[in-house]
Amino acid sequence: MSLAAAPLGPARAAAPANPPTPANGPADKAAPADANTPAKPAATASPAARPELAPPGETIARASLAIDTNAAGPAGPIIHERLDEVGNRQLRRFEVLPGRGPKDPWIRLTVRALPGEEPGYMIDSGLYVGEEAVGDSLHQTECRLCTEGEAVERGTAEIERLVPFVRDFAQAQREAQLKAAAPPPEPPKPEPPPPPRGLGPRGKAGVALLVVGGVGAITGLGLAIKEPKPDPDMPLYEISTRPAGFAVLGIGAAAVITGAVLLALDRKATQRRVSWLPSVGRGAAGLTLAGSF
Repeated sequence: MSLAAAPLGPARAAAPANPPTPANGPADKAAPADANTPAKPAATASPAARPELAPPGETIARASLAIDTNAAGPAGPIIHERLDEVGNRQLRRFEVLPGRGPKDPWIRLTVRALPGEEPGYMIDSGLYVGEEAVGDSLHQTECRLCTEGEAVERGTAEIERLVPFVRDFAQAQREAQLKAAAPPPEPPKPEPPPPPRGLGPRGKAGVALLVVGGVGAITGLGLAIKEPKPDPDMPLYEISTRPAGFAVLGIGAAAVITGAVLLALDRKATQRRVSWLPSVGRGAAGLTLAGSF
């Protein structure tokens, strides 16, 4: 008699070989602790149950389960209890932890009795964040001539169908957090401006002097090496271009030297360019001195 009168609830809680992780719902209540069995401290929870202990790169999926069987008829409470128990167990089996707040998604499962004399149920399922459905997770399935057990099986299948949506949502949230926590990209290093291709005023003057001085030097050299000739009108005198040639040669050489100096100064000033460039970084701003020498 004592065995037949034993309640079924505690027996089911102690029966599974792999004790489930606590979850939301009536089935989440832990079995009474035995006096001879030491209780496990909360600090020994698995890495998946504690985000701070989770390995880097691991995505923790979370979702709560909400079941509505108010329109399922007389069998509604039984279907609700079974779906809550089996559904939470399946979520734990797929490593989906219970939600912790409004930012975590929740699985909505609604079971309604079909109108008419024949038994059957309509099951609506979907994944929500707040009151907004996630992606194309909404689905409706009709189970005609279904018993209570078959309705529970259909509802459990719908919960399993939504597990990939939960994982995708968790992955998207993790990627968004990593992107927000990543440091901003470093600003590009300032590069000195390229030297101007054209000549400056001194360079242009130097080129002009080089051209004029070169022509003058050539002309003066030709006059300086030309042999003197006797004057036809006065045979005792000679006509010589050497004095003028040496003078023109000297002027041309001076112009060439001056032009070369001006051109060299212009090129040197072009290479020694200094500029101030803005520099913006994380939490700081300023100016950067850049130049070439």
